[in-house]
Amino acid sequence: MSLAHASSIRRYPLLETVWASASLAFVSGLLDAWTFGQVGTFATVQSGNLISLGYATAEGDVDRAFLAASSVLVFAAGAFACSILILGLARRGKSYSAPVLLGEVVIVTVLAVLSVTRGSEPMWIAGAVSFVAGVQGNAFHREAGMLYGNIAVTSVIQMAAGLLGRAVGRPIADDGEQHLRPAGAYVAVLVAFAAGGGLGFSANAVRSGFSLILAAAVLLGLWTCAVRGRGAVDPAQNAPTP
Repeated sequence: MSLAHASSIRRYPLLETVWASASLAFVSGLLDAWTFGQVGTFATVQSGNLISLGYATAEGDVDRAFLAASSVLVFAAGAFACSILILGLARRGKSYSAPVLLGEVVIVTVLAVLSVTRGSEPMWIAGAVSFVAGVQGNAFHREAGMLYGNIAVTSVIQMAAGLLGRAVGRPIADDGEQHLRPAGAYVAVLVAFAAGGGLGFSANAVRSGFSLILAAAVLLGLWTCAVRGRGAVDPAQNAPTP
């Protein structure tokens, strides 16, 4: 079967397939590797920043509290801006995946250059990275109608474990649904997220900004697939999440 034919009969939109979701989670890990390593904040997992905000506030560490709060707000600004962009493109009947991915490629590439050349303070780069993470989280937050690991790692772990439990407990009560395949998809996303973080930290140990270069390269590959892909590309934003 040709790749073109396989693409035309996808069950889910391109950006909801397991490999695409795992790639996005991998990018998220790379982004987090840079922000956490440089300023101690998370680009994507905002629950970590909220805990840091509470802890730093209790400790009287104003600078750390400011960084954590800024990451949350900038992430929210990215999600907000992406929503407006998606609505504008939808009004004109246009797909949003390719433009969003291309925008991410451009911004992350610029940030990588600034990091490698030390052309800007880390806190400003971290803020921009969190903005990109908010954009990505809002645009591509589903995998086959389910949350993926850009913004909801806890939910992904819970769903993976819960589905495995249903599979093992099938002799007790069988609901007739598939469990192992979606559990495997969740596990793949989690592994990709962790791999992105680990590889990102290792890359940044060689030179600050290398994790951002890797992230831009992966995003460029996803953009190429989105431009060339046949059939539905954008995630089904209103699909119910189990």
